[in-house]
Amino acid sequence: MKNILFTFLFTISLMSFGQTWQYSEGGNAFDGKYKTSIVKGVGSTFPYETPSLVVNRFEGESINFYISSAGFFQENTGVSVLWVFDNEPEKVYSTYNFSISSDGKTLFFLEFNNPDGSGKLKPIDIIEKLTLANEVSLRVSDDYGSNDIIFSLRGSSKAINFVIPNEERQIMLDEGLAERNALAEVEAKNQLILDGLMKKATEEKISSTSLSSLKSQFEKDLGLSYYSGMQTGKKYKSILVDASLDDSMFTSYGYVDIFYILDDGSKDKILGTWTVEMDAPIFSRLKDKLEADNSHLEKILSKYERVEIIDYLKKEVSKLSKKYSKEFDVLDVESVKITLSDYRFKKFWNCKVEIILNDGTERVIDNTYVYDLEISKKELKGLGGQMGVAF
Repeated sequence: MKNILFTFLFTISLMSFGQTWQYSEGGNAFDGKYKTSIVKGVGSTFPYETPSLVVNRFEGESINFYISSAGFFQENTGVSVLWVFDNEPEKVYSTYNFSISSDGKTLFFLEFNNPDGSGKLKPIDIIEKLTLANEVSLRVSDDYGSNDIIFSLRGSSKAINFVIPNEERQIMLDEGLAERNALAEVEAKNQLILDGLMKKATEEKISSTSLSSLKSQFEKDLGLSYYSGMQTGKKYKSILVDASLDDSMFTSYGYVDIFYILDDGSKDKILGTWTVEMDAPIFSRLKDKLEADNSHLEKILSKYERVEIIDYLKKEVSKLSKKYSKEFDVLDVESVKITLSDYRFKKFWNCKVEIILNDGTERVIDNTYVYDLEISKKELKGLGGQMGVAF
């Protein structure tokens, strides 16, 4: 895009037409042909009392829509422009997205906030409004001050039609509206997902401070936040609150992990520090699950007879069930086999544990030390096993 300023082309003629919109065309061998429309405004701040609002276009290129001589602007200084049209006095349009000229005197408008719903308005949407009203008021501001400006829109329709014919403008408006309607449908669906996630979070008794942060994260990931940027594209079904009864930070203070449950059943951890109320359902849920797991494993491991061996294997199986990439539900364990080896000082030192799940897959602990259990060859034989053989 050629961001060429045309104010100098009108220096002589502007002295005579006041606030009436004017238009012209021209060009050269380097930049090609252009068409431009311009109006002078009345500002409230010296020395920026005669700013210009401009719509121009080079042949075959995008539209330039900008304001010049309304102030001196720099990046990262809180620049914003508010718009109020006299035919929509209760509605304020705003923009915080600009390209600033190298001399700091011109703001090129890139997009506008939409007070009526989803998506951003494009320059063409505001340009169209210039043709429908009689006057527009702007407040151009940054961290250092503001300038209130009034532009007459007398003659704007003819001037803007000169640069962008009405038929072409309508096509651009329709395309923008279609994009916003499509976005609105997506946002409506994501709002339903957000409501479901928040309902689940409330049922899980997430603490009030965590709930507020969690909602912000939901909105960001669903593209419902002003700061969302690109949506993740993931399909969120619900959330899972998880913790361990072995973790004192959970049992004493309610610290938990929270995961998204995706449509395919997989989990996606939500980064952050989260807590639940001390009467949250997860406490009783984990206790019930621990009892069920223990009961299930005790039946499977009863063949090893000695309590110390059974307790040790229960601990090892439970620990592996929570390990990343090997995770499984203890209740899905169908059988367990161990292989004892490295017999020294009248006891076995090493133990391999094979865990067979209901779906036929296996999880294996290649080597765990069992010397503290002091299992002898005689005891192993009494259990019906032998060294180096899984049983």
